[in-house]
Amino acid sequence: MPELVAGDPERSTNDGDRPDPAGVALRPFGYLLIGLVWLTIWLFAVGLLVGSVGFLAYDDPESLRTGGQGGDTVPVGQAITLFVSAIFVAAIIGPGGWHILTASWPLAVLSFVYVVRSLRPSYAGEKLSFTAYGFRGSTFGPPTAGDIALSLQPVRPSRFTDRVMRFYIAGWGWNGRLLLAMLPAGLAWSTAIGALMPGIPDVAHVIFWVLTGALLLTSLVLGVRAFRAGPSTDGGDEEADDVSVMDLSAEARAKRLKQLKKLRAKRIGQR
Repeated sequence: MPELVAGDPERSTNDGDRPDPAGVALRPFGYLLIGLVWLTIWLFAVGLLVGSVGFLAYDDPESLRTGGQGGDTVPVGQAITLFVSAIFVAAIIGPGGWHILTASWPLAVLSFVYVVRSLRPSYAGEKLSFTAYGFRGSTFGPPTAGDIALSLQPVRPSRFTDRVMRFYIAGWGWNGRLLLAMLPAGLAWSTAIGALMPGIPDVAHVIFWVLTGALLLTSLVLGVRAFRAGPSTDGGDEEADDVSVMDLSAEARAKRLKQLKKLRAKRIGQR
């Protein structure tokens, strides 16, 4: 899970913290646009993962036949190559698909929550979201030169946003148990291709379908257990800094953010 090093603590409704009138008027459109962008990313990822199965299964099906002998079965050598490739791809598709999907839809949902809040007078005098930061290399995504911005976190958390934030942090953070849990799902992506692939015996289709269902169910069970277990917090106060802010209560989170902000300021001062 990403360790947050700084953030914008919960804002009060004091005059100095009030957003300017132009920002209040425009932020429903801004949050709506951001939400649509993240929703589009999520839909594209789903379409890519699902659509690629059918594309790879049916694209140029003649290449999957024996050819020279006129048979309708996949050559042994090609089957072995496909199997080895499936194992390699599983390590990428499973965990990678989990992170891409889970890193995008919570941001879309939170953005739409802020659209609704921005239209309510009770939220007009305060900020709706803030940005915290994760240490370089502690979050999912390409390497960066500095800390990772984790934006769109709710200033005023609720039971619903707390649940969404659990997926948010799970999608952007590293959790070894979740990564392992998604490996069977990655293998199911490959077996699903086999289940749809022309040129193989009907019994092979049935076997591939059964394997696909079993692998997806395995990832579901293991993933739910890993998600509910959350990050390990054993080790006492000495390892308290390794606990994600989003795994704390709202009150503890605000206090934690202030502590981390002081810690980051101290580190910057020592550079």
